Amino acid sequence: MDKDSDKGTDPTKESMKMDTEDCMKIAATENEADQVTEAEKVLEDAICQYFLMGRCRFGERCRNVHTDLLGASLPIPVNTDLTAKGKKASEGKGKKPPMKTADDVISRIQWDTKLPSEYFSIGYIDRFLGIIEKPFSAFCWEDLASVGHDVLAIPKHRIQHFKYQSLVVWDKTTRTDNVFGSTGSGMTILDIIDKYDDLMLTEKNYMHKNKDPQDDEDLVLMEDKYADDECSIPVEKDNTQKLRPSHFVAIHISSEEVRSSVKEIQNTLLKTNPDMATFCTPLQTLHITLCLLYLDTPEEIQRALSALQELKCEIQRILPPSLILSFEGLKDFHSRVLYLAPSAIPEVAKFARALDHSFRSNGLTVIDSDPNNLHVTIAKIPKNVARKNPSLLFSHAVYGNTEVTHFGAQPVDSLSFCYAGSSRRSDGFYTTLMEFSLY
Repeated sequence: MDKDSDKGTDPTKESMKMDTEDCMKIAATENEADQVTEAEKVLEDAICQYFLMGRCRFGERCRNVHTDLLGASLPIPVNTDLTAKGKKASEGKGKKPPMKTADDVISRIQWDTKLPSEYFSIGYIDRFLGIIEKPFSAFCWEDLASVGHDVLAIPKHRIQHFKYQSLVVWDKTTRTDNVFGSTGSGMTILDIIDKYDDLMLTEKNYMHKNKDPQDDEDLVLMEDKYADDECSIPVEKDNTQKLRPSHFVAIHISSEEVRSSVKEIQNTLLKTNPDMATFCTPLQTLHITLCLLYLDTPEEIQRALSALQELKCEIQRILPPSLILSFEGLKDFHSRVLYLAPSAIPEVAKFARALDHSFRSNGLTVIDSDPNNLHVTIAKIPKNVARKNPSLLFSHAVYGNTEVTHFGAQPVDSLSFCYAGSSRRSDGFYTTLMEFSLY
């Protein structure tokens, strides 16, 4: 037998070898398939599901993959309708439109020849007095570091609102912008100027409809014909038109001693009749009125402010160097007005007359008052209410029973030029256009 025939292959071994190779190939194929499946799964997990629906709003900034399951890029959204809806939804939930700044408004008023700057005023935050409103022309807009101490210059971030005449056209708190219309109001300052009369009529009608009868307070004590119902004192101008004070100059009662005495007196009234609570003067608004004005335009307001500035040089000549008002006791006027009367100081009455003369000489409307009858109103019953409910009238038998014997004293070192409306400062006092030191 040949050697070659002796070395012939064993059929059994050959079959086993083939089986082994086939198994290895099958295993490799299965392993490769498993790897592909796992890779596809990883890819599927990494793909942005919102992108597949056409709703991803992050675009290239998205952390997930913007491809299909085969790895091909999908630049065009799958569903354009969903994309549009998603875009609108994202815009609806996005940031509010940016609002033009106070600096923008200032520049517009300064350089736009269509805007009369004398008709604008600014309300800004004073760190001690709250929100103060002054004419636009009273401010200096130069760099704060370069202006003098006698110049009115404020950081622009303190500005809270701008007014055109009596209408607020820009307000930081409410995001109102009717100067540029940047917050979507649909109105600009030119629209405001053009439609001012109609807008004011609408606002007056709204205020009249929603007015609280107790919002207004008497500012002075005068004869009964002037002690009108819920508001300030009406007077005759040219014998045809009744006017009510729009502004007044006052001494703000800030003494805690006086306020405590007033509070105790009011508590005595309330023990007798709790209904009197509505007619008690809030402690934050206690004041002595020196002069009443009717100012109809921003230009008149500016003249009044200028008159006060000019009068400052007369203050030291008229008033004593250290002025302190003490209060003698309680008095009433026709049983409807209960007030504290300060001790008589002739210099104060003289100064009140000087205020009157200064305003009149500047062509301003001054409402007559008695400088010799200065007072601090504690409580006041409107005339119509007193007629319907006489039991509310103040009786000496009632307020005379108070245990207060010393009513306190008020140092007078500053005056306040106030707006006689329902708005108040953050401390509760009347909105103050100017507060200046007497010394």
